[in-house]
Amino acid sequence: MSLKILKEIHPLIAEAWSMGFDPILDQGAVVVLDPFPTSGEDVEQRAQSKSDLEKQIEGKEEEVRVYLHSLDGLQVMIDSKILGERIWIVGKKEMLSGLPPDEVGYFPQEVMRIKKGEWTDETLRKMHQIKKVFGGTLLDIQRKRID
Repeated sequence: MSLKILKEIHPLIAEAWSMGFDPILDQGAVVVLDPFPTSGEDVEQRAQSKSDLEKQIEGKEEEVRVYLHSLDGLQVMIDSKILGERIWIVGKKEMLSGLPPDEVGYFPQEVMRIKKGEWTDETLRKMHQIKKVFGGTLLDIQRKRID
């Protein structure tokens, strides 16, 4: 499968991922999840941001649905020169369990945020080792860095 899907991210999906939201398909409908806990003033601001994003998506729902659906089958192996090993780009959490032992998968939104964060090679290697040991995603860490 081509990495075109990562180079041409739908603008509304890129915006959602940048803000820490997770648009998904739920029984064919686009639903915007907010996986990050909020507190204090942040609650109102995030709720408003989510509402604004949902309105934008509503106007382009078919395009967004097609893009999200195309992520379902995404499973691409990459030989990373920076990390010195193979990594996988996968579109769904369920695909992580099918990866070879001791190999790590990243979601497209992680890849986008890593690029946006302009991490040094050393920081990227350290974060990769943490992910390799503990699993999970780098999304929480990157939201904190972006905010």
